[in-house]
Amino acid sequence: MEGINEIFLRRDGRNTVIGTTNMAGNTLTNLRNPVLNHDVATKIYVDESSDGMDKVLKSGDTMSGNLHMAGNRITGLPDSLPSSGFDAASWLHTVGLVKGSEMESAGKVCKKGDVMTGDLTLSIDDDEMRVLGCSDLSPNKYFCLLLGDRLNRFYFSLRSPVVLETTRGFLIKVREEDVCQIRTDGRPPEIVIFRNIRMNSNRITNLTSPNFPHEVATKSHVDDRPRKILSGYFPNLRSFGNVTNLKTGFVVTASTQAGRGFVPMNAFNGFYAR
Repeated sequence: MEGINEIFLRRDGRNTVIGTTNMAGNTLTNLRNPVLNHDVATKIYVDESSDGMDKVLKSGDTMSGNLHMAGNRITGLPDSLPSSGFDAASWLHTVGLVKGSEMESAGKVCKKGDVMTGDLTLSIDDDEMRVLGCSDLSPNKYFCLLLGDRLNRFYFSLRSPVVLETTRGFLIKVREEDVCQIRTDGRPPEIVIFRNIRMNSNRITNLTSPNFPHEVATKSHVDDRPRKILSGYFPNLRSFGNVTNLKTGFVVTASTQAGRGFVPMNAFNGFYAR
């Protein structure tokens, strides 16, 4: 009995086969599905595997998990455009897509900064307003809009007025007609007004005294100048002290001296109540 384990295979699995077992056409039954690579496979396991349960059919199939190529390639893909966005693309088609994307990107403006080579037109569409500019300006920075070069520009910094800087002045037109021009080529520079100015009852202040006939006269210049009449000059009339303004007469001086700039000397410029 001691050597029986060397001859017979125990049913309880307490000994191990040490040679080839010839089943002589008989069958092993009631096996479970294999787990390890060297386990005996059942018929159902083999049938299911052969029917495509765990294999990809050459005629076409659907993967239920990831396919790890382990550094190998998928070859034989068509060069035409994939039929859907989830199809694999060939190398030739991928290169074409990359080149096309580069060409398309070359025609677009980069958000980080770029140079326009054509016109930029903004459409309002159905919106009420279209905004173009900067709305988050911080201190010690400024927003600038160049007008041809860096010497002609609009720019603005916080707590400062908006500045228009030009090399040849600034001309305002309305319906193709000149209205106002700020010129810099004159010596000294001038502001030229081509239309009437409506002051709306406001004043023009800080004027200098006029030197030429066409210049605007100040109030002090008019008040201090004598009045010209046909036969001479007389200054402004004013009362003396607390005397009521009863205009009973006045005394004037006359001269035969000609000339626009003549100023009479020691002219009597008061009147008295009689």
